[in-house]
Order: sequence, then C-alpha cells, then structure tokens
Amino acid sequence: MHNRLVWITVFLVVAVGALTTWSLTQGQDASPRKNAPGKTKPAVAKLQESTGPDESADAGNAPIPLIPAKDKNDKIVDGNTTSPLREQVLLSAQRGGDWLFRMNAVDGRFLHGCNPALNTDLDGDYFMRQVGAAFALARAARLTSEERYAARATQAVVLLLGETKAYDRDSTLRYTSLPSALLNRLGSAGMLVLAINELPAPQKDVLEQSEQMCNFIRSQLRSNGSLLCSDGPEEATSDVKQTEADVVSAAQALYGIALSQHHRPAPWKPELLRRACTFYAPVWKKQRSLSSASYLVGAFTEAYLETKEKSFADAVFAINDWLCGLQYDRLDPRHPDWWGGFMGCQEGKIVQQTPDITTAAIAEALTEACRVAQHIGDPKRFERYNGTLDLALQFVMRLQYSQSNTRHFADWYRAKLIGGFHASQQDGNLRIDYAQHAVSAMALYAMCLGKGR
Repeated sequence: MHNRLVWITVFLVVAVGALTTWSLTQGQDASPRKNAPGKTKPAVAKLQESTGPDESADAGNAPIPLIPAKDKNDKIVDGNTTSPLREQVLLSAQRGGDWLFRMNAVDGRFLHGCNPALNTDLDGDYFMRQVGAAFALARAARLTSEERYAARATQAVVLLLGETKAYDRDSTLRYTSLPSALLNRLGSAGMLVLAINELPAPQKDVLEQSEQMCNFIRSQLRSNGSLLCSDGPEEATSDVKQTEADVVSAAQALYGIALSQHHRPAPWKPELLRRACTFYAPVWKKQRSLSSASYLVGAFTEAYLETKEKSFADAVFAINDWLCGLQYDRLDPRHPDWWGGFMGCQEGKIVQQTPDITTAAIAEALTEACRVAQHIGDPKRFERYNGTLDLALQFVMRLQYSQSNTRHFADWYRAKLIGGFHASQQDGNLRIDYAQHAVSAMALYAMCLGKGR
C-alpha cells in the first residue's frame, strides 16, 4: 500500500512538471518569432528596401481625397502655399519624369509603350508622340533641375530635328521632311518649337532652327487669321471649314509660337496670336473638342501674360468654363473610379463614358486657366478652376503605376512600369503620350501654382 502511494505521488509530480514545461514553451514561442533577429524583422527591412523611400507617400489605388489647403475662412489659399496635394503632385511628376527618362533608348528615341499583362512592347514610332515625350521630359527638367532629364530631352530634340529640312526657296523656313499627308507639317513644327523652347537651356543653333520653324508657321497664316494645314497652295476662299485635326495642328503651332517668345521675342508673334485668336476662339465654340483645348489654352495663356489683352483671357475662360462642366465631380458608388475624371466629347456633343487619361490634357488647360484667373484677380473663377483641377490631378495620379499597385509583378519587371501612366482603370497599357500630358500638367501645376514661373 505504501509503495502504491509513492508511485502515485511520483506520477503526479512528473505530470505537473511536464504540463508546466509545455505551457512555458508555448507561451514563449510567439515572442522569439516576433522579435528575434533573422525572422520577422529582416522581412520588414527587406520590404522597406524594395519599396524605396517613396513608399510612405504612395497613394496606392484607392481614390484618397487630398484636400487643398484652406485658411480660417474656409477659402483656398493662394498658389504659393504648400498643400498635401501639391506634394503628391510633385512626387508623381518626378516619377513620371523618371519613367520617360528610362523609356528613352540609347539611340535617342523613346520606346512607344508596353503591355504589362503580356510583357510586350507596343508597336509604333510616331513622330508627334516622340516630340511630345521630349517636351514633357524637358518640362520635368525645368521642374526638378535634373541635368540628366535636360540632356536626354535635348538629345531627343536634336534627333528629331534631323527629320526636318530648310525650304529650298527660302532657307529661313524649316519644316518636317515628310509630306502633310503622312505627318502634318504645321503641327509637327509647332510641337518641335514647343519642345525646344521648354528646354532649360536650349543651345543657340537649336534655337535658330526653332525660329526657322516659327517662320514656317508664320508663312501659313491666312488673311482671316487661320493657319493653312496643307502643303498645297492656299485655298481660293478663306471660309473653308477647319476639321478637328486642322484645329489641333493649328493649336500646336500657336502654342509653339507663344512659347518661343520667351527665348526669341519678336513683334510679329503677338500679332499672329492676336489674329489667330480672333479666328479660332469662335471656331472652337462651334466645334468643341478635347483634343485641341489644352494647346489653344496654352497658346492664349502665354499670349495674355505677354500682352495683358482681355481677348486672350476671355478665350481661356470660355474653353475652361465648358471643361469644368464635363467633370464627374461627385463620388458615384456605382463608379467610384470615375470621380475626378471627365466625360467625352464627340462631334461637339458631350458623351457620358468611362473617363481616361484624356483628363491629363484637361488638367493642363485648367492649370493655365488658374494662372490667368490669378493674374487678373478673379478669385471666383480661380476657386472653380482650382477645385476642378485638384480632382482631375487626383484622378490622373490613380492611373500611375507605383510601388503599391505593382506588387503582383516580378521585382525585375516593376522598374519598367513604375512612374508610367496607363490609359484607364480598364486599360493597363503604358504609352509615352499618356505620360506626356500627365507629366506636363503636373509639372506646370507644381511650377506655376507652387513656386511661380
């Protein structure tokens, strides 16, 4: 009996000891996994290293509203005050500039774009998109003071100038070699002038070629203020209807002339813009389109700031008043991704459709309108344009590939995407013309409504 009690006692002691040891082991197991070196901590450090310093400011995919800075009276403060949105825009513009820089190949040309879903490059080597990308990279260089951007943009411009030639009968005129049936000479000359004069420090010989193209644009001016868009002789009548493509080409040419006034001022340039505004402002009202709006507004804004003439400001306001009415400015639970984007326009009629990267070009026009309203001292218009612009820029930023929305891609492939802009929430393809308008709008916003220009 005594031996039985001893064995029972020993059994109980061993059992209690085993239970105690097991409970302590389980209770301590989580602590080393959470804090011990070589486990969770290194994983976090690796993630931070891979995402880079920009990750903390990454907006991701969600449509996060960024409220403009306001004063104690709940009014938007002027453009010289830093706001969370401005910081995000600056970061996005820098990423876009980096993407354009990486898309510029060793031969000086930009890769047209890519399809991330299939890991394939997009076919196409369009002159107008090449020069548009050079223009945007040049503007990004002015914003960031990045010498590598300026050097790469200059290289691209010089390469594209190689596709131009001087007029046989007048060496002071220069235009693109291809006939307008393949590449509109008026529009291409205007875009090249834009890219050259947006460079932070264009070389003297490059500026000289820019002036030759300005002279070519001047030679296309007709008596009614319109610009001839064909290579043939001037039409017998001056009331020939301008197609949408004609207006776009003319608008690009006018914007180039206006911007060239900064480096090579000439009395005939404001006069040409004055006559063109008299013609194209009413033409645009009759044939409204989104494709020409940003270039016309850019031209008339530069002309207003140069001359302070009311007719230029009125043209800028008329276009942007209409653009503001196209925005999806209310959050629709059925289409939350549409918020801040814009409706379409077909043959002058408004069409409700999924908004896309076209919003970036509209943001360019709105930024220019804010500059004019600010200069004139029209706070009501400025607040309307600025509010519309804030939502538009947020929409455009949601179309940019960033660290947070590319995690499903392999690490080696992500670098090809980050900073680029895709067409819409349903189309993930990247193209340099998408980046052109997005980077141009954001850089202009950061320069002109931030530090001034």
